[in-house]
Amino acid sequence: MKQQLIDLLSSLLSTMGGSTIVPQVTRPDNATHGDYTTNVAMLVAKEKKHNPITIANELKKAIERQLATNKKLHGDQNSSKKSQTISLSDDENQEENILQAISKIEVAPPGFINVFLSEASLSTHVIGLPKSEKSARIRQKSTGKKIMVEYAHPNTHKAFHIGHLRNITTGECMARLLEAVGNKVIRVNYQGDVGLHIGKCLYGILHTPNGLLQLDSITSINGKVDFLANAYVYGAFCYEKGGEAKLEVERINKQIYAKDPTIYPLYEKTRQWSLDYFATIYKRVGTKFDHYYFESETYENGKQLVLDGVTKGIFQEDKGAVIFPGEKYGLHNRVFITGEGNPTYEAKDMGLAKLQFDDYQPSEIIHCVGSEQIGYFQVIIEALSHLMPETTGKEKHLVYGWVRLKEGKMSSRLGQVVLGETLLDNVKSEIQNILDKNDTKYSERDQNNIAEACAIAAVKYSFLKVGTTQDIAFDIKESVNVHGDSGPYLLYTFARCQSVLRKASMHLTKEVMKKLTPEEREVARLLLYFPEIVREAAEGFAPNMLCTYLFTLAQAFNLFYAKCPILVSNTELSKAERIIAEKEGTVLPSNNISSFRIILTDATAQIISQGLHMLGIPTIEKM
Repeated sequence: MKQQLIDLLSSLLSTMGGSTIVPQVTRPDNATHGDYTTNVAMLVAKEKKHNPITIANELKKAIERQLATNKKLHGDQNSSKKSQTISLSDDENQEENILQAISKIEVAPPGFINVFLSEASLSTHVIGLPKSEKSARIRQKSTGKKIMVEYAHPNTHKAFHIGHLRNITTGECMARLLEAVGNKVIRVNYQGDVGLHIGKCLYGILHTPNGLLQLDSITSINGKVDFLANAYVYGAFCYEKGGEAKLEVERINKQIYAKDPTIYPLYEKTRQWSLDYFATIYKRVGTKFDHYYFESETYENGKQLVLDGVTKGIFQEDKGAVIFPGEKYGLHNRVFITGEGNPTYEAKDMGLAKLQFDDYQPSEIIHCVGSEQIGYFQVIIEALSHLMPETTGKEKHLVYGWVRLKEGKMSSRLGQVVLGETLLDNVKSEIQNILDKNDTKYSERDQNNIAEACAIAAVKYSFLKVGTTQDIAFDIKESVNVHGDSGPYLLYTFARCQSVLRKASMHLTKEVMKKLTPEEREVARLLLYFPEIVREAAEGFAPNMLCTYLFTLAQAFNLFYAKCPILVSNTELSKAERIIAEKEGTVLPSNNISSFRIILTDATAQIISQGLHMLGIPTIEKM
């Protein structure tokens, strides 16, 4: 609908004066300012040096002439036209034509044009939405783009901390949003399975009393992770002290690269421990990857690519090392091969890019990596554009901010490091305490399922509701507030919808409502916006836009739920509501108002369900 309005305004501008300004159309927060509004008259006025109110009124009259012409040609079709799918594609022409949907145009100082949609068109849209979750998935014409989203990035032999949890939450959400607007998405995970951190961990194992003897006695995943964590902490401590320990860690690191049989079996065994542990976290947060890349498969070809780049003048030798001269491009110089001949992370990223483009030929690769790596990626992307020109414009860095706890400490097996699973477990425990205090009648199994679902929703929503680059001070109490801007609040609203629908047994008459209460209209207009919000969130890499929308929709529905009886017959309606039902000489069938409200409830449930799915949050039927 928004794009159709933009196209209409563009067409009118071209006939009125040849202006090439692209109209900007927005959605007012306050419905009294219209369902859509545009400042295009002010932009044209600035360009033409005219009065913006005059231009706004000229555009208003032009639109009204179009409306009158359309009405003569087609009559009032709002009562019979049905939208069959939720579509993100305007050219599929499954939304109502904008000229059939507009009810009035208003001009407001200093030159805004406010567009109001008819209530019949809003109710038609609601009635046309699919009525089951399986059929309600958004259908979008393929863009033909193949986008790779690279995220998670944990290092083996180290902890999966809350920063990784925000990373995987952001990456998975962006993958789902990009899929929703018609892209083919490849989910990949680039994990660090070689490097000094592993040398430190294995040193710790070798020098911990009975370290090697414990390997075969540990059976649980958490036990294995604890063992590796403690070994790493000890190894890192010894390495920092220097001396023989530092030299041995570096020797172990070289042995791993060389696949030395005296150390490699220990490396492979403990590497698999880490991967098995990460797999449990991926399953818990609902992520599956199409491909796992590892540093161990990128360092050799990465080094060779850089050496080849030296002969091409892309890289240059500097004091025995090989660097990329970033200063030539307004960046900074970085080492890609050390003086000892070892490839750095930078060189490995050259090898990674080669593998990724050879394997999938993506239109674009999005690397979800923290803000501390902004300068790093600027150099990497610049170097790649010279080394592999076919990657130019296709490598993107999706930045996300840091995460810390708002107050207090959170117990962790690693002391100063807060594990991702620890955060989830603590939030889950907080929710279980709330359920216990409310004396719910759920079985122990149901209560555990509800607490787990709410914990996932609470953490993910808290990460996603702010801009990706914004640092987060995580507040457990705020994250589980079922009455506030939180994931559990959205789950509660969905469950409330489902409760209503389970009780609804009447036959749903699909008569278009000519008059809506303010609460009904607000929910209906928000439902109309959903495809636009999804597209804008995907194109702007802004999951927070979808979070804000879902919270606003949930608030509007809960107000509608409080003020508008849903499961009632006409005889139970208030006098005011019976007047609405009979207004304009239309006597609605028995139960029509209640029937529409059930349909509105079902449509709300489907949109919330879809929106939560895109955030990576599963819904629950009861709460």
